[in-house]
Amino acid sequence: MRIALCSSLLVLAACSGQEAAPAKNDPSRVRKVAMIPKGTVHEFWKSVEKGARRADLELADLEIVWKGPAGEGDAGAQISVLESFLAERYDGVLLSPLDAKALVKPVQVAVANGTPVVLFDSGLAGGDESWSSYIATDNDAGGRLAAREMARMLAGKGRVWVFPYMVGSESTEQRERGFLDEMKRHPGIQVVLSDRHGGPDESKAVEVAESVLASMGTELEGVFCSNEPCTSGFLTVLERDPRRLADKLVVIGFDSGAKINQALRSGLLEGTVLQDPVAIGYESVRALHAVLSGAKIDKRVSTRQALATPANMDTPEIRALLFPLESP
Repeated sequence: MRIALCSSLLVLAACSGQEAAPAKNDPSRVRKVAMIPKGTVHEFWKSVEKGARRADLELADLEIVWKGPAGEGDAGAQISVLESFLAERYDGVLLSPLDAKALVKPVQVAVANGTPVVLFDSGLAGGDESWSSYIATDNDAGGRLAAREMARMLAGKGRVWVFPYMVGSESTEQRERGFLDEMKRHPGIQVVLSDRHGGPDESKAVEVAESVLASMGTELEGVFCSNEPCTSGFLTVLERDPRRLADKLVVIGFDSGAKINQALRSGLLEGTVLQDPVAIGYESVRALHAVLSGAKIDKRVSTRQALATPANMDTPEIRALLFPLESP
């Protein structure tokens, strides 16, 4: 009987008739990365995933696992999802933080333990930049774009409600600040309310919109809604308002979606600022792949935004952003 002595893992694998698992720093190894959105229900996140999957198909040495919290209002649940991926020793993380402050420490821990993090759609607070890159819309510019269109539609005069999303959501807070800052250039327009948040889902947005319109709907000339659920929720309330407030209100939204697109077509919505969620997903995955490959990447990558109106919604450029799940 012949006994073979195997002095290393590689030789041991050969002796047993099996191939050794590739080392963690082996460039030929398929790297497994986690992609954690704020949620998975809204069309925006489905479009981000579409872009991420497109990039994943192009990168033979990368595999993404997409998993978000059940709802967009629970930062603790998102932290738990992140921690579970880190415990499984994923090679990298793509994260859209639900709460700009609550996710700072978990990201710092991940990076300190050797797991690179790329942020997408929404950033972190506090000035820490342990993350590798941040891919998102220029949300401040998007808010300013909405404000300029509102001012144009109101001819520089009127009372406006800014319908914000949720405290701690960095992306939407930037839009809201951008809108408010731009409105300072139009002294004839008064922002009469900006702190009644729509919350993490459309049903909450409907509840808030009903309350605000019941108490001060007749005093308003314009409304800016800072994301998809706020815009859709407000439109739901506006459609069924018996006072026909839709005839007097200028409404500017943010993002696309079935109800938003339909309202744009009917003229119920005067405009909506569009992001490019497919590009956000695609560029985020490509950025993390570059990090894992040792390549230099930009710290901040801004994707495009555009204003859709009833007049331009059928142009090829705007249609591709309005219907991202239908575009090739």
